[in-house]
Amino acid sequence: MFDKKPVKTTTGITTLASVIVLSFTSIGSTQTTTDANNTTQSEDSIANSVPDRRKGGASRRPQTPQNTEDEEVAQAPRRRKPAASRNDQNQCNFNPQELVALIPANLQSKTTSTSPTLYFSVPAITANTEIEFVLRGPQDELVKKQTFSGKGQAGIMSLKLPNGPRVSSPNGENTYHWYLSVICNQGDRADDVVVEGLLQPVTLESNLAEEIETASLEDRFKLYQSYDLWHERLDTLANMKRSQPQNTQLAQKLGELLESVELDSTIGQKPLLETEMLSLSR
Repeated sequence: MFDKKPVKTTTGITTLASVIVLSFTSIGSTQTTTDANNTTQSEDSIANSVPDRRKGGASRRPQTPQNTEDEEVAQAPRRRKPAASRNDQNQCNFNPQELVALIPANLQSKTTSTSPTLYFSVPAITANTEIEFVLRGPQDELVKKQTFSGKGQAGIMSLKLPNGPRVSSPNGENTYHWYLSVICNQGDRADDVVVEGLLQPVTLESNLAEEIETASLEDRFKLYQSYDLWHERLDTLANMKRSQPQNTQLAQKLGELLESVELDSTIGQKPLLETEMLSLSR
């Protein structure tokens, strides 16, 4: 599936700190090029219409397209960051720009996992505020939807998708579109604070999957980067940080990984909140 075969290294690993330092030395200098090569011309034109679509903040009110090109832009993923300030009816009591999807700038994120975990930097969302997660399929069909409550704590929130017949049958061609909405006004969903992205399940050839499985931790990180497996890279480092919350090097390296996709590196210093296990019942 991948044309470029990674080169294995023989560097040994003596401590966790050395693993992290060695594994992430080249991320900052190479990620921008990798993301640029993977972004199509169409995606570039869409991305240019909004400063950064990984944050929440733009209105969800539908706009009538003026032509076919406008219609295509309107249907495409818009943000991982905010595009506008909220109005006076915002009942969430937080800056919408504090809600950030931890994904690459082009919104594309590949994974080989049949049960991937999505990560978000979130403000202190109160327990009486609902959060909605929606997953749509390759034909824009509704796959799953679930709501849950805020935890009242700022930090890095993780949502683990369950194994499912659609997501667990990756073929590298189907792309899933997800939305995370903080419902600030139950009477008008146009006031939702929303982030969204694209999840692309891929399958590696058996020999490549085995190479990753048997690789040292240092080499595994490099293979994840070579194959552009964003979720594996982020999830592995986040789990390390979760198991060693006092390890400042892990927080720093998590920040460097986020900075490599043009996100705020200080997010890496935030605590990891309890993982939300989604059942995704319709």
